[in-house]
Amino acid sequence: MPRTATPKLSFAKDSFIRQRAAASRSRDVGYAYKSLLRRFEANVKDCHTGSLRPHHFEDFWYGEGGLSDTCSSQTLGKYRNDMKQFLSFVYRREWTTYAPDFLLDGIREKTTRVNRNRYRMTRAELRSLIAAAEDPRDVALICFVACTGVRISEALGMRIRDVSFSKSELYVYLPKTKQEVTYPLASDLEAALREWLTAYAAQVGKLSKSFHLFPAYHRQRWIEGGGRLPANQYNPENHITGPRVLLAPIAERAGIELEEGDGWHTIRRSFARILYDDCVAMGHDAALRVVQAALNHASVKTTEHYLGLNLERQQFHRLMKGHAFLTADIEPGKIVTLDERRAARG
Repeated sequence: MPRTATPKLSFAKDSFIRQRAAASRSRDVGYAYKSLLRRFEANVKDCHTGSLRPHHFEDFWYGEGGLSDTCSSQTLGKYRNDMKQFLSFVYRREWTTYAPDFLLDGIREKTTRVNRNRYRMTRAELRSLIAAAEDPRDVALICFVACTGVRISEALGMRIRDVSFSKSELYVYLPKTKQEVTYPLASDLEAALREWLTAYAAQVGKLSKSFHLFPAYHRQRWIEGGGRLPANQYNPENHITGPRVLLAPIAERAGIELEEGDGWHTIRRSFARILYDDCVAMGHDAALRVVQAALNHASVKTTEHYLGLNLERQQFHRLMKGHAFLTADIEPGKIVTLDERRAARG
């Protein structure tokens, strides 16, 4: 197809998002694609799809002000996968003559479901992480994720009204499934939240139920009557927007080395592993199902991936390690060693 016949990138983007939404029957499915493709559209000046070349994607990823300046390798790999899906859509409609793999050949990050055994913290490490946090808000936030296993985005969406001390319950909205889930309020989390809310109220006054549970700081700005807002002033109307940046220095003070790709999800994985081990130690036959319910996973396979185990492999290790196999059906007193047999023959 001649290049002049190919549509503009903006038209292709809108067509792709409509197709994805129709296929999944969800209006929100295109959110991640919209953000990425809108930035790419601005970067290439909304050119025709037939004009796209590998250097456009390399510049968008690694050029000045590109994605690599603000994203981790793991996120860049996800973006590559999202972009490949869009380019496959464009290629199938013959709006470009170049295959997606050719256009993205210069992007080195790639996603894979088979990853390394991800880091999971012990209870002691989680306690040291909490102890290293200097702001009571950060103490409560880390404790919140460590005691519930919720995603950081779900924790940041919490309002004060979502905490019920009288019922020892938390009400967490899950954007992924569009449902509100009730979580039990652990005693150590309750103590951290009470201490934080006391400090919160001391600074901003009476707390409204609509205030964000984990607020951001006010930006430095002039206020009416002259002067500026004091440093470290909480803004109840906005939640924390840079949780990844917040966690890194706390982990460093705690002496916990977070590798690339580790972060708040590391705490979620740690919660899952600790809960699973506790259930196994207490003799729960459905330990994996308990963790699946706690993490709100639709598939138990996803839970196994989080725990870093294959259930059947774990059972195999417990059955075999240090136990007899070929002679398991023989009573111990009837087992004759090879040396004893040779001595009897001599």
